[in-house]
Amino acid sequence: MNTGSFTLSPKPPYDIKSHLESYSFGEPQPYIYSDSVWRRALRLKDGSLMPVEVEIGRDVESPALGVSIHSELADSQRQETIKKIKWIFNTEYDLLPLYEFMDSDPLLGKVRDNHYGLKPAYFPTVYEGIIVAILQQQLSLKFASHMTWLIVQKFGEFVMTDSKEFWEFPSPEKLAEAHLEDLRECKLSRRKGEYIVNLSQAAARKDFDPESLKNLSYEEILQRLTSFRGLGRWTAEMVIVTSIGHDSTSPAGDLGTRKAISRFYNKGELMPEEEVRRITEKWGKYKGIITYYLIAEHLHGRQTR
Repeated sequence: MNTGSFTLSPKPPYDIKSHLESYSFGEPQPYIYSDSVWRRALRLKDGSLMPVEVEIGRDVESPALGVSIHSELADSQRQETIKKIKWIFNTEYDLLPLYEFMDSDPLLGKVRDNHYGLKPAYFPTVYEGIIVAILQQQLSLKFASHMTWLIVQKFGEFVMTDSKEFWEFPSPEKLAEAHLEDLRECKLSRRKGEYIVNLSQAAARKDFDPESLKNLSYEEILQRLTSFRGLGRWTAEMVIVTSIGHDSTSPAGDLGTRKAISRFYNKGELMPEEEVRRITEKWGKYKGIITYYLIAEHLHGRQTR
């Protein structure tokens, strides 16, 4: 048994700080991010909670993640934790082929230069990504993040280490047993509460394995997720891009996506979903990650022309 402190070296260029700074709203999600340090508890297959801190280096070309696991752990637990961290922090994704593709378009080339090294972070589990996507339906990200924290406090778990709380997202078993009145106290509508309990019950019964979606095609994922009440195409596509990592998926029905694409390809006049899909198709297997870059450019309000 041992504790773990080590350094991971993501593939350069690497800038995940910009992602975390854009999508962290001050309340645990359950991760807490502040001053280049990310921390949360990670639940392993044996049910144990690992309190983890990750300090993100500043060098985009020689990136480093300083990892500290504040618990004794066996070698198998260490390897499982490392695998989770690599997934969450997207350490193995190679941006260079994407950048070669973006170089062929003057606009995309400028966007690449403005966000050089930018990578998205992923949810630790597909289940967590699904629940968060349900919370985000027809709401601002800021308010949805507040609801997420309320749910984490009420139904999640935490471990205390060095006077710091390390929170983990509620398990399917916990939310499967949640009363709608308790979910309503977390600012959820009754329908969203029903959607979450229904899906969690299927996951808790092992009728549905969210992680198995990583082995399916876009069409298969869409079909499986939309079979659940309250999960439409928008929710399924948000799960794909935040929890599964299919770069070839662009959430064209998302308002933020439509605004970003419309700004650069329709002089800011909001386009319908199908028109956005038509435009993104020309980016082929890179349409998801390019959409992500255009959203980042739009959020920063740059004049990219």
